[in-house]
Amino acid sequence: MSLLSVDLSGAKAWRLIPTRVPSADLLARVASPADYDLLNALDAQTNRRIQAFGHANLYVAAAFAYSLGGTPSRFNDGTWGTIYVGLEPETALEEVRFWQARYLKGDRAPSTRLDFRMLSGTLEGEFLDLRGAKFQAELDPNSYGASQAFARSHRLTDRGLAYPSLRSAGGTCVVGFRPETVRDLKHHHQVVMAWDGENLAI
Repeated sequence: MSLLSVDLSGAKAWRLIPTRVPSADLLARVASPADYDLLNALDAQTNRRIQAFGHANLYVAAAFAYSLGGTPSRFNDGTWGTIYVGLEPETALEEVRFWQARYLKGDRAPSTRLDFRMLSGTLEGEFLDLRGAKFQAELDPNSYGASQAFARSHRLTDRGLAYPSLRSAGGTCVVGFRPETVRDLKHHHQVVMAWDGENLAI
């Protein structure tokens, strides 16, 4: 199969992560948004999993540390590290909202509030481009078999993959196989979602 690459150097990268403090409001009371990255850097000083990735950006290192040996995902069977980002903030948001709603519904969770942090950075390098009809198996919404096999055969030779979002129409997701694929990832703004037992609203 002939594979095309796309140079995404300088393109914006967006990633939504859970806020590790009790709530966004509480964090805002003790620090300004400009200090959030510093507070997380201090927290990482005692986190050996993150320290294992050396000089990588804190948030990038965390993504690799917690995906290695973690829950399998579309392009990761749990035996290697990855980072997922969206080319649009809406894509990052909708991808996370879909999975969070699925987990909450599966757990029959009561009404609750969830706090997140939207991060922004830039991509670096060329990525295999899977935004085509011939990759239907790798983009199967109900199976990760073909996608994990594809990633397994490319993760050592390619920086990562660009592929269409299955949760945000017209959006693009990017998975990086190396920490240097995403640069300067830092706090951009807070996001709050509300779960009512059936739906997750923003």
